[in-house]
Amino acid sequence: MTRPDPRGALEALASEHGLAILRFLRGRGWVLASQVAEGLGIHTTTAGKHLAAFHEAGFLERRDHPAKRPTHAYRLRSPVIRIEFNLGEPTEARDATAAAEAFLEALLDSARKVGGDRLTADLVRGIFHRPDWRQSLQDRMAAADDARTALDGLIADARRVCGVLVGATTTERLLHLAIESGFEGRRDLLPEVTP
Repeated sequence: MTRPDPRGALEALASEHGLAILRFLRGRGWVLASQVAEGLGIHTTTAGKHLAAFHEAGFLERRDHPAKRPTHAYRLRSPVIRIEFNLGEPTEARDATAAAEAFLEALLDSARKVGGDRLTADLVRGIFHRPDWRQSLQDRMAAADDARTALDGLIADARRVCGVLVGATTTERLLHLAIESGFEGRRDLLPEVTP
C-alpha cells in the first residue's frame, strides 16, 4: 500500500472548485463524477480529476461502478479532513529504538523507586499489554512507518498509563526524569510531546 500523497489534494483544494466538491460530498453516499459535475455546474472531467486527487490523498473512499467504461463512485471517509506535515529530519530507526529503550529503562527505574515492582509491572502491561517490554518495544518500533512518530506515541502511551496508575503530578515528574535521562545526548530525537 502506498502512503497518501497530499500534493495533488492541495492543488485540487487550491482550485476554485476543490472545497465546493468536498462540501458537495458531505452527507451523501456514493457519488459519481457526473453527479458532482451536474450538482456544481462544472465539467465532468474537472470533477473526476479532483475526486481522484482527493482519493489519492486519502480523503475519499472509492469503489468501482458498473458502466461501459471504467467508472468510480466516491464518498467522504470523514466530514473532518486534516492535513499534517512532519517537517522534522528523518530519524534512523536504530537511533529511535535506542532512545526509546533508554527512555523506558529510565521510566521503569523511576517507577520502581516510587511504587516498587508491582507499579513497574503494571506500567509495562498498560503500555504493551504483555510483560516483556524489550521485545514489545522492538516489535512496536519495527512496525512503525516513522520512528519519530513512534517515539511520540510511546511517550503519549506512557503518560496515559502513568496517569491512571499514579496521577497527573507524579506522572509528569516520572516522565520528566525519564526524558532527561533517556534522551541525554540525543536531543535531536526528543519528541514533540514532552512534558
